[in-house]
Amino acid sequence: MILAGLFLAAVAFWGVMIFSPRYQSNFDVLVIQNSDEFVDSYTLAKSTEYVSRLLSESVYTETFLNKVIESNPDMAKTLPLDREDRMKAWGKTVRTSLNVELGMAHFKVLSGNREQAEKISKSIAGVLASNNNLFVSSSQKIEVRMLNAPIVKDNPGMGMLALLVLASFFVGAFLVFVFGFYGSMLGRKNSHNEILTKDGIWNSKVARDDKGNFIDAETGEVVTYGRK
Repeated sequence: MILAGLFLAAVAFWGVMIFSPRYQSNFDVLVIQNSDEFVDSYTLAKSTEYVSRLLSESVYTETFLNKVIESNPDMAKTLPLDREDRMKAWGKTVRTSLNVELGMAHFKVLSGNREQAEKISKSIAGVLASNNNLFVSSSQKIEVRMLNAPIVKDNPGMGMLALLVLASFFVGAFLVFVFGFYGSMLGRKNSHNEILTKDGIWNSKVARDDKGNFIDAETGEVVTYGRK
């Protein structure tokens, strides 16, 4: 169990280190909706929530990506030429999450280059701030502010990596335990059947009592004892 756990943990560790982008850049933006007319707080909050979701999802569109490339031309060299493959690669580069109650959106950009991760983050924030009218009505008067400069760090973080390795270890050990348990049960069952066959019990009339013992139906004598 321990060896299997260590093996799976090692596979998970090297898999993450080899195939995951090396860096991640994190930043937050605040979505503010201004209105010239009086609007009650509930309606304004729901409207801001809708706009926040809309802008968060618009990041994955081709229109948004083209705007990002306009402000960061070097990025085009790292993306595939095929449109479908390009959008898939872009979807793996950016991760978004929302705090709808506050109208805040969190962005995580993944890249193999530290400088490129920071540049992409700034480009995304710039498009959201200056070109949000491409995705929402201009009459809504949306303002998007970057709350903090992009923070670039290793991907995954040490805490997440340690959690992944530990979880992989326990999964590997648990799988060996499960397979070993069922293998043992199957072996015991086959061994029991072999004993019955060898002794020729099935050639005579046998019965089974409430304790699981096989008995001779005619004499009542216990032939084999049942196993709990």
